Amino acid sequence: MVKEAELYPAVADVLFREWDPIGVNGHELCRDEYNGYARALTRLLLEGADEYKLAARLREFARGSMGLSHTDDELHRRVARRLLARVAER
Repeated sequence: MVKEAELYPAVADVLFREWDPIGVNGHELCRDEYNGYARALTRLLLEGADEYKLAARLREFARGSMGLSHTDDELHRRVARRLLARVAER
C-alpha cells in the first residue's frame, strides 16, 4: 500500500511541472506554490479517487482558489491520469 509520505512529493512534482495553471514552473523558487493542492490530491488518491474526480478537483482549485476564469479541462484530465500513473508506479 502506498503511503502519503511516499506519494506526496510525486504529486507536488506533477503539479509544479505539468499542471502549473499560473505559469510559475520556470522559477524553482516557486516550487512550493501548489503544495496545499498536492496535499489534498494525495489524500484523494489514497482514498481511491478516479480520473474524473481528480480532474474536477484540479478545475475547482484553478477556478475557486486561484480565481482563473478559463481553465483547460483536457489539461486537468491529463494531469489526473498522470497522478494515477504515479500511484500505480509505487
